[in-house]
Amino acid sequence: MASAQSTLAQGSAEANKQYFNDNASSYDARAQVSNVTNIIGENILLRREWSGAEWDENTTRVLDYACGTGLISRIIAPYTKQIIGMDISEKMAEKFNEKVKNQGTPEEEMRAIVADLCADRLDPSLSDPEYYNFDVIVCGFAFHHFSNVQLATERLVERLKPNTGVLLVIDFKSHPLPDRITNQGRHAHHGGHSHSDHGKSAAKLNPLDTVAHGGFSQEDMRKVFGGAGLVEVDFVDVGPGGERGKAITFLGHDDGSGKDIKMEREVFMVKGRRN
Repeated sequence: MASAQSTLAQGSAEANKQYFNDNASSYDARAQVSNVTNIIGENILLRREWSGAEWDENTTRVLDYACGTGLISRIIAPYTKQIIGMDISEKMAEKFNEKVKNQGTPEEEMRAIVADLCADRLDPSLSDPEYYNFDVIVCGFAFHHFSNVQLATERLVERLKPNTGVLLVIDFKSHPLPDRITNQGRHAHHGGHSHSDHGKSAAKLNPLDTVAHGGFSQEDMRKVFGGAGLVEVDFVDVGPGGERGKAITFLGHDDGSGKDIKMEREVFMVKGRRN
C-alpha cells in the first residue's frame, strides 16, 4: 500500500501536470511570464562566475528541470553546448521542442522530454547515460510545487557531474499562504499564472494538490542541499536588472476577485556543487 506522503506526491504531480497541459498553448502569451523569465535568465547570466560552473559553448551540458516551454533555456543557450529540458507536462515539452525546431536549432543541441524525477518509480529510459553528468542543472520556480523537496534535490544531484556539477534553484523566499489557497487553490507564481485561473483548466484541477510550499528560507534550503550532499551552498537575491533584494512583480488572483492584481514576491537563487 502506498504511503500517505507518496499518495499526496502523486496527487500533486497529477494536478500540476494537468494545469500545465491545459495552459501550455497560452503560456508564453502572457507578457508577465516572459518578463519574469527574462529577469531570471538575466540573473543566471550575470552570476555565471558566482555559480562556480563552467559556462562554455563547446563543453557545457545543462539540464533545465521543469523547463516549461523553454523560456529560460533559450536565454542561457549561447553559453552551452547542449540543453536537455525535462517537464512533467507533455504539452509543455511539445511546445519546447516546437520552438526549438522553428528556430532551426539541432535536436542534439536542445530538446525536451517528458520526465518526473520525483516519481516513486522512474521511467527506465531516464537511466540512459545522456541524462547524467550535467555541468549545470537549473530549476526555476518549481521547488514550491514539489511535495518532497528533499527527494527532488537528491534525484537532481545524482545527475550532476561528480565534483564539479552545480545545481541552481530559483524560487520564492518564505511567505505566508492565505487560508484560501488551501481551501480554493489560489496561488500566483512563475510570472503570472494562477492555480485559480477561471476556465476549464481550473474546473478540472484539485487545487489542494497544486502548491506544496509557501517559498523557502535559507535555513530550509541549506538543510535540503546539505542533505543531498551539495557543498559550497550560497544564496543571492534576484531582482529586476540584477538588483539584489528587489522584489519581482507577479500577477495573480489572490484577492478572490478573479481579476489580475499585481503582487510582489522576493526571489532567491541558491547554488550548490556536487561533492
